[in-house]
Amino acid sequence: MIGISACTGNTPASLPDGPGRILTLTDREIDEASGLAVSRAEPGRLWLHNDSSGAARLYASDHDGRSLGSVDITGVTNTDWEDLAAYSEDDNHYLLIADVGDNRGVRPTVQLHVVSEPITTTAPVSPARTLNVTYPDGPRDYEAVAVDETERAVYLLSKRDAPPRLYRVPLGASTGVVTAEFLGAVSSIPPPTPADRAEDPRFGRYRSQPTAMSFSAAADRALVVTYKDAYLYTRVPGEPWLRALNRAPRIIDLPQLAQTEAGDLTAEGNLAFVASERLPAALVEIPLP
Repeated sequence: MIGISACTGNTPASLPDGPGRILTLTDREIDEASGLAVSRAEPGRLWLHNDSSGAARLYASDHDGRSLGSVDITGVTNTDWEDLAAYSEDDNHYLLIADVGDNRGVRPTVQLHVVSEPITTTAPVSPARTLNVTYPDGPRDYEAVAVDETERAVYLLSKRDAPPRLYRVPLGASTGVVTAEFLGAVSSIPPPTPADRAEDPRFGRYRSQPTAMSFSAAADRALVVTYKDAYLYTRVPGEPWLRALNRAPRIIDLPQLAQTEAGDLTAEGNLAFVASERLPAALVEIPLP
């Protein structure tokens, strides 16, 4: 979250990059969508959450943007929830809620909450566990978090560093405070262009900041969402994510929504969804090559 929109356009009529659907999330409680995950337990369902200081609540939607209810997460607060990841382990399905936002760079620890994916929206759930994370080089602001379920690790891509910095936390780490491993910088995301800055003199410089990240179930594809575009990466077996994310990506041209801060891949990696903050909240479905 940057406080106000980093993109000045309204919801567009069509996607510049070809096939895609632009929909509206019907649940008007979703007014600052900053996390989105495609369900692993129920085909056709999405999970979303709001940004900082919102309710500790997950919202369910179908792929057409229609509300399917909501689930309260008990025992935690939404300090600054910024991303959401779905993953599976031993035929069980989980959601990882990344409470990692830190606009001012002052939080000594941030939290990764693991919850079993709700089957219904009729009862609250509590986290199965929470990882308290600190960084070896001091507090940082994050909005892009993904789970590599083949490796059982969480990857975090910083937002305000230029270039962004990639960190790793073992998914099975102790429930005490764990120090994330710094892996290196990711230099493949194009910086804002002179045209970006000219079109939006106040916020154009933020258009390349990562706001969401996700991996396919096989960990062979990654999607990084920014305020301007999304970037699709391909990874070969055994390749470190740092190397894969520093390869030139395929650019997925996104509509310039009010503030694009949520996104996810399907488990197969052949379809992406992104969502924007502000009302009416836009949901975009994008088939991937």
